[in-house]
Amino acid sequence: MKRRRPDPWIMKQMRANAYTGKVIPPRSVVKLLSQWGNDQGRVFRIGYYNPQDGLNCVWLVNELGTYEQTTDQMSIETDFEVLTLSDETDRYGFNREVLGPISDADLVKL
Repeated sequence: MKRRRPDPWIMKQMRANAYTGKVIPPRSVVKLLSQWGNDQGRVFRIGYYNPQDGLNCVWLVNELGTYEQTTDQMSIETDFEVLTLSDETDRYGFNREVLGPISDADLVKL
């Protein structure tokens, strides 16, 4: 009987980082419900995904337009409330404007 060679380390990493579930589109607005330091209740926008990070690495963009923190898709479902769901189709933001600061008037509407 022939033994099967173990998978290389990089292949194990790629399988672990692959995400096949529901992906929240960039420019969506979410509110943190759970306790993350002093961030509970803060409103974030979902930033554009990075091809190097994959779709499971979700960037959270603060009010100033800074890519501040990362989380994963499962955490978005459990720890956040989706306030508005964007209709953005380009997940990586190629040839799109960078997310800028959000105005106080827009923040109050949410």
